[in-house]
Amino acid sequence: MRSDQRPQLIWDLPLRLWHWALVVCLAGSWITAEAGFDWTTTHFYFGYSALALVLFRLAWGLLGTFHSRYASFLTSPKRVLTYLRRPNGAKPSTGHNPLGGWASVAIVVLIGLQASSGLFISDDIFYAGPYNTVVSGSTADWLAGWHHQLFTLIQITVVAHVLAVSWYTWGRKEGLIQAMFHGKKVLKIRSTEETVTEHRGMRALLLLALAAAVVATLVYVAPLPEYDVY
Repeated sequence: MRSDQRPQLIWDLPLRLWHWALVVCLAGSWITAEAGFDWTTTHFYFGYSALALVLFRLAWGLLGTFHSRYASFLTSPKRVLTYLRRPNGAKPSTGHNPLGGWASVAIVVLIGLQASSGLFISDDIFYAGPYNTVVSGSTADWLAGWHHQLFTLIQITVVAHVLAVSWYTWGRKEGLIQAMFHGKKVLKIRSTEETVTEHRGMRALLLLALAAAVVATLVYVAPLPEYDVY
């Protein structure tokens, strides 16, 4: 049991690199979506990369270090409601707080759905997702609508995430933004929870390679898109 105030390593390096890689993918997807047809292929690659990162995070949530695992921070709805009623009086969390844990999962799920829906849609002119031909035109249009709506939800969620993290960083002096760079937090409570003693980098590389291979295989084995000739 610890009671000292020295910074403890909480967020492992693979998780931090994943976080910033996902930021790059989201920014890149947004920019290339607004940039026009010339950037559509790049937009697809950002989507494939985001999907691989989602798969990696799901695996890392089971096989990563203590505070990266979903079992360490996903709590019951009752505990989340209790936290929402008294956020300032709640016991400080070593990793994610009860609300932040579920919020992080929501972001990953939304991005996963967004990237997955992009596999099936088409602009009906030049470009189509690798699995556009396996669904009907009406289904593709329905998925395209959700593809755009999901990105709006992701934007709202990201803004809420940034505001919440900023409040915890400067309002409650928990240094969450800095922690996503160096991985360390000053524990304000006596804790028996596990801190990180190794980053498990080789395991992370293998899982990331596997996630990338799964996405690459999905794209490679997809049926060739059909284009109308005018």
